[in-house]
Amino acid sequence: MDTQLLEVGQRISGLRKSHGYTQEKLAELADISVQFLIQIEHGKKTMKVATLRRLSAALSVSADYIINGSDRSSENEEINAILSTLSEYNRKQAVKLLAVFADTVNKNM
Repeated sequence: MDTQLLEVGQRISGLRKSHGYTQEKLAELADISVQFLIQIEHGKKTMKVATLRRLSAALSVSADYIINGSDRSSENEEINAILSTLSEYNRKQAVKLLAVFADTVNKNM
């Protein structure tokens, strides 16, 4: 069995339960059959991107979280919020500074 599919299924199942949804309710929200959801949760079936989008919307998480177990979009949102307050020129300078900072930190690890 594909461990990645199993992990995706476990995340979906855990999220479904944390929202208090039955399999029937989540299947309805994602517009898929209950049987298909059960197979996804048990790591036996893959899904199309459209299904992944509907599941992530129904569960209020990113598709990245469902697939990888992490959600970096909130980190990116914070950085983007800061950058959005700057002029175009200063935004480019901030990106350069951030690149230098990351390079320095990575070299010192």
